[in-house]
Amino acid sequence: MRLFLSLLIGFFACLPCIAQNEIDSEFYDSLEKVEAKYRAGKAELIKKADRVVVYLVDFDGISNEDAFGGGDDSETISIAPYEKRTKILSTKEIGEVDRRKLLDVLSAAIAEPEHSGGAFCHFPIHGVRIYAGEELLHEGTFCWVCGNFSFSYPQGSGWLDTNAELKAIFEKVTPIPQSELDRFYTKYPGAKPKGEQDAALKDQP
Repeated sequence: MRLFLSLLIGFFACLPCIAQNEIDSEFYDSLEKVEAKYRAGKAELIKKADRVVVYLVDFDGISNEDAFGGGDDSETISIAPYEKRTKILSTKEIGEVDRRKLLDVLSAAIAEPEHSGGAFCHFPIHGVRIYAGEELLHEGTFCWVCGNFSFSYPQGSGWLDTNAELKAIFEKVTPIPQSELDRFYTKYPGAKPKGEQDAALKDQP
C-alpha cells in the first residue's frame, strides 16, 4: 500500500514536469517550422539578386563585433552565430554566369526544410554578400571542414548545412590558396573536410 501511494504521489508530482516538456517541445517544433518558412522565402528572394561578392576570409582572424557599428565591411565580414567578425583576405564580385550558378545552388541549400548545422565548429574560409541593388539580402561565411555556413533570421542566427556542389562553386570562383590550406592543416593537423569525415564513418565496420 505504501509503495502504491508513493508511486501515485510521484506520478502526480511529475505531471507539471511532463506538461513543461510538452510545451517546450511544441515551441521548438513551431520555431523550426517558422525558420524553415523564412528560409524558403529568403531563398526565393536571393535568386533575384543582381550582385554577388565572394570573399576569401581568415579562418583564425576572428574578432568581436563592434557594438557601435558592426565593423568595417571592407575589411571584415560577420559570423552572425558567434557575434564576431573575421578578416577579409580577398574580394571578388563574380560575373553573371557564376552568379546565377552560385545563387541557384545556395538558394536550394538554404531552402532545405531540415538542417543539422554541421559539426560543432566553424573555421570560415569563404564568405559572401548578396545584393539586390544596394540592399544587402544575405551575408555569411562558409566552413568546408565543419560542413556549415551561417544564416541570419530577423531575430537570431544559426548554422545551415553545406554540400559538395556549394563547395565546388565557391572554390571555382575563389580558389583557396595552397598557403592557406597549409596554414590551416599545420594548425589543425587532425582536421578533415566534411566529405572525408563522412567517408571515414561509412568505412567503419
